[in-house]
Amino acid sequence: MTGPGKPDPVRTDPYHPLPDSLRSRNGAADTARRRRMAGAVGVAAGVAVAVGLVTAVPAGAAAAAPTVEATAGAGTGARGRPVSPVLLAGDHEVTVAVDISPVGVVVGTSNASPPPDIPGGQGEGSGWRWIVGPGGRQLGAQKLVVPGGTTRVEIAGVTDLGEAGGVVVGAGVTQRQAVRWSVAGTQTIPLTTGPDPEVTTSAVGPGQWAVYTGGSISGTSAIVARDGARTELRGTADLDSARIVGVSSIGGPGTAVLGAVTGVGRGTTSRPVIWRDGATLTLPTRAMIDLPQPSCVSAILADGTVAYSGIVSYQPDIGFTRALSVHRGGIPGTEVALPTAGRIGSLGCSSPDTLSSDGWVAGSLLADSVAGRPATAALWHAPSGGTPTLTTIGVGPGETATTAVAVATRGRVVVVATTSDGTRLPYLWSNGARTPLPLPVGWALRTVVELTDNGLVLANVQNAAGAVRPVVWPTGA
Repeated sequence: MTGPGKPDPVRTDPYHPLPDSLRSRNGAADTARRRRMAGAVGVAAGVAVAVGLVTAVPAGAAAAAPTVEATAGAGTGARGRPVSPVLLAGDHEVTVAVDISPVGVVVGTSNASPPPDIPGGQGEGSGWRWIVGPGGRQLGAQKLVVPGGTTRVEIAGVTDLGEAGGVVVGAGVTQRQAVRWSVAGTQTIPLTTGPDPEVTTSAVGPGQWAVYTGGSISGTSAIVARDGARTELRGTADLDSARIVGVSSIGGPGTAVLGAVTGVGRGTTSRPVIWRDGATLTLPTRAMIDLPQPSCVSAILADGTVAYSGIVSYQPDIGFTRALSVHRGGIPGTEVALPTAGRIGSLGCSSPDTLSSDGWVAGSLLADSVAGRPATAALWHAPSGGTPTLTTIGVGPGETATTAVAVATRGRVVVVATTSDGTRLPYLWSNGARTPLPLPVGWALRTVVELTDNGLVLANVQNAAGAVRPVVWPTGA
């Protein structure tokens, strides 16, 4: 288990195309693309009524940021009022949120600690859904209904209508079934024809669920629509030459980001692939076990736009060739390189929520030990048809590094600052001002899941005893 204050990385692993956190069934899958759906508040009201939790839910153009060089203390601008955290709870001590819908429907798992005499074992667990209003008030909580004999539930994400997707696990090791839940959360609908010991739901999008069948040697994926239509992800050279094909995010009908794994041993290589209506395009970055920088990819937008970063190639006489870009418009699309002020830049790799619908990108400029420069949070703006710009958000007093981990429209970004004692503290940065996101007393930051366009920040926190809880900060739309 990741210790208090330590991040759970979400990146492309050379031995598997799915993020590490998805393979542990606690990852944030396809979080950022469903935030912009119309009628959002009405959807939340419908979900709340359907589950019987509550009877009702109360009901700008982005300007290009200037290019700003990082300076000592650059992160200490104007400060907003701290936003009080709202802790969520399940029925076990390790409760982890993995996704949030555009209107504040949070989904996750609640697991018991495994028996101490079973190293690497997994305790019993359940799936949960919470409804958080625009002001941060918890409007209700629901333990998702499961078939008889279920001992554990693994949640992957939530649709725009509040339907969770994941896996229910029976008493036997082979009794794994990929499922989605009804809007009411009272019925499971199978995503596969029957139990499979190697099946998982890897991503959830608007009315769609991605199912991965396989292990670390080989595996295939399919996307299942709400009406039951199943699309196998194969039939192109990019996919048919891979031994593993996984889905990391779904942007809408016929649009997804995949991971394709080729090679074996130390030659194992994973590369991100855009999939649109059966056509594919492999992005240039790659992950291999000996490379010094991970390959990181944002969740994909409905039009096929995606941000990515990582290493492209290595030549002994040149060194590493790297990319930090926005690929706009799907296939074939266009490449927009993001400026880095002469440093190495990277997307935030702890969450796929690093690209907004209006072209803001969250990440960091990596530490430069030779020049004595710390890792610095970076916010890029790559508007359609415009020149991309860079704003750096530097370290404040007592801080040793900053990184931008989640972004929303109008250039709002969640930044995590690391202090001199190793504590990780989150805050919202917008138009040069910090808004503190205080951690609950006795809890340390574990992961930031998402910043919605409605201003809800979702994260997970952990205490010294190893308990984990979701937390929400309502920062305002």
